[in-house]
Amino acid sequence: MATEVDRHVKLEIENGVGWITLNRPEKMNAIGAVTRRQLAEAIKQADRDDSVRVLVLTGTGRAFSSGADVTEMVDMPMLSRLRTMAKPVIASMNGPAVGIGASFALACDIRIATPESYLMEAFVNIGLAPDGGVSWLLPRLAGTGIAYEMFFTGKPLQAVDAARLGVINRLVPAERLEAEVRELANELATQPRLAMAAAKRAVNYALESSFDEALEFESYLQEAQTASPEFAEGVQAFLARRSNKSNK
Repeated sequence: MATEVDRHVKLEIENGVGWITLNRPEKMNAIGAVTRRQLAEAIKQADRDDSVRVLVLTGTGRAFSSGADVTEMVDMPMLSRLRTMAKPVIASMNGPAVGIGASFALACDIRIATPESYLMEAFVNIGLAPDGGVSWLLPRLAGTGIAYEMFFTGKPLQAVDAARLGVINRLVPAERLEAEVRELANELATQPRLAMAAAKRAVNYALESSFDEALEFESYLQEAQTASPEFAEGVQAFLARRSNKSNK
C-alpha cells in the first residue's frame, strides 16, 4: 500500500511498517508551511492506522531535513505526537538534521544514521532561542553540557560523536542505511504491540517522575500487561520452547 501526501511528503505502508519520507530533495527537505501541514497529516494517519506497528521517518536526497523557514516557525503538536505515540518510531538519518529537522530526529525513539550525518542547532546564528522542543530533547539525550555548547556555538554534532554519546543508536554506511533500518523495523513489527507501547509509556513517564513514582507506574503497567493476551501467548511460547529443549 502506498499513499502520497501531495509531493512534499510520502507515506508508504509495508508489512506493518509505515515509512514517512520528506520528499523535497531540491530544498534539502526544508519544512515550510505546506510540508509541515502534509507531515502532520502523515504522522496522524500512521498513528491512527492499526496496520502500522512501527514508523520510520526519513528524507530523500542528501539531507534528513535542513530545518524550517524561520518566518514560519510555530508550535508543532506533531512533535509531541511523534514522541508519545504508542508505536516505536525510527529516524533514518540519511544526512544532516538541522534546526526543526534535528527536533524531528531527536523526537524519534531510535536513530540510525550515516557517518556523514550531523545534528545542528543554529538558532543562535540568527539571534534566536532554541525551538522545536530541542531544549527539552537534547539535554536529556546528550547531556546539558553538549546541549549548551550546541546552542551557544551553532556548530554541528557529527554523527560519530553523537553515536559515542548514545544520541545515535547505530552508524551505517549510506549504501546500507535503508536495509539496516528496514531490518530493525521489520523485527519490531513482529514484537508484542502492547508491550512495546507500555515500554514507551514507562520511559516517557519516568522522564518526568521520581524513581519511586516510576516504580509505581511500572507496577501499574505490569499489572495491565499480565492480563493481556500478549502475556498469555508469550508464556505459552516460552514453555513450549523449554519443553522442546528438555526433550532433546
